Amino acid sequence: MKTKILYLTILFFSFYHNSSQAQHKISAYGGWTAAKIQVYSNPNTQKSPIDQELFAFPILHKPYVAFEYEYDWKKLRLSTGLSTTIWGTSASWGGSLQWAEMYLNIPTIAGFRFDLPKNWNITLESGLETGIRLTPLGVYHIDDFEFRVRINVNAILGLEANWKQFRLGTRLQVGLTTFRRFNDDIWFKHSGITTYIGYTIWDSQIAKEKRAKRLAKKQADKI
Repeated sequence: MKTKILYLTILFFSFYHNSSQAQHKISAYGGWTAAKIQVYSNPNTQKSPIDQELFAFPILHKPYVAFEYEYDWKKLRLSTGLSTTIWGTSASWGGSLQWAEMYLNIPTIAGFRFDLPKNWNITLESGLETGIRLTPLGVYHIDDFEFRVRINVNAILGLEANWKQFRLGTRLQVGLTTFRRFNDDIWFKHSGITTYIGYTIWDSQIAKEKRAKRLAKKQADKI
């Protein structure tokens, strides 16, 4: 029992020490996602002409918005947050209406930072995002507006350039999304590329430096 308590105590102080040296950030992002349906998850459904027509639909271009919390320790980064993405096609069977759905996602991403001169750095990141559907867009079925959980799962590979508090990045997303077709829910395999710009709206290191300057100024005024 004493050994377990000692182990937990050491683990706690080790985590506290690393956290005190870490940097915490909150950032906002805005960008654009180009998405394309690849195949159905079931290869047997690819044989009919109507399915082949689906794969020939043009790429869907839609806006991307995200807020993320980041935990930076040395050169490692862990981040999570909320993002909205739209998956689907920019046309539908027999018409030009888009067939798409908007999802609210929670990304979980790990990254490694490469420092460059003049306040520049590049972060290579990889992770996973999962989400639920918010609303259908364009073509829809009547029962789409009934409460029904639709899932979106994506693997992420990204590259982000940072200069001070500004960010510019791109992410490749490959995953599965549920759609409604007639009376059935079907899974699509899709891919997308998101290009975005961002800004760090809160940085613990900058906040710490500002606080230290205020304290130094107060002490100087007292003298």
